Amino acid sequence: MTIHFVSGDILQAREQYIAQGVAVGNQEGLGTGLAFKISSRWPEVQAAFKRHARQGRFNGGDIWVHPPLEGGPGFIYLATQPDMYHATLPFLRRSVRKLANWAKASAVESIALPKIGAGLGKLSWSEEVKPLLSESLREHPCAFMVYEDYTHGMDAAPPA
Repeated sequence: MTIHFVSGDILQAREQYIAQGVAVGNQEGLGTGLAFKISSRWPEVQAAFKRHARQGRFNGGDIWVHPPLEGGPGFIYLATQPDMYHATLPFLRRSVRKLANWAKASAVESIALPKIGAGLGKLSWSEEVKPLLSESLREHPCAFMVYEDYTHGMDAAPPA
């Protein structure tokens, strides 16, 4: 297994887990981007994450894992952002390393990721994030599917 860059709708992913980058601490964010979509569709995940984060145990570079839901994926939150407005490479690097180690130790077969840190996190996808992911996740027993180009399920359907 290894890292693959794909197009598609990450919310329709068939991987065991969906990972995303979020801000550290007990911030009440999760109201934009992929975090908002996940919390709207699976509100129990956001509630569990907020309970954890309010305990002050979610710091830069940490990961938080919610086990797979019945008939759905599990979720992994990576502390890539010191605040709600930007990600940092040191936080991203540490969280990706922890993600890779956790996936290997837990025998996870597949994880879906967005262009983590490059959307609302404002890091450069082509110059910073993609090279970091390519280097950190290559030759790994887990398949990391990076949804590089977003297409909604309806976008890909041919016109009727």
